[in-house]
Amino acid sequence: MSLDTKITQAIRDAVSDADQSAALATRLIAWMEAVTSGNEDPADPAAAARHIEMLYAEVSVSDIDSEDL
Repeated sequence: MSLDTKITQAIRDAVSDADQSAALATRLIAWMEAVTSGNEDPADPAAAARHIEMLYAEVSVSDIDSEDL
């Protein structure tokens, strides 16, 4: 089973709306495609940890002054 194109586009849109890099969307989509195709076991904690580490490395967090909230 392949990942629905609407899901792929939603991931790209959400990543863009959050001002994150396109690489983050690519990594998320690749992981989702691996799970839906059966090449990745979503219940494998070691695999999940590896993917989360890669995703974490791609996330950009800016400092927000509490007064801006």
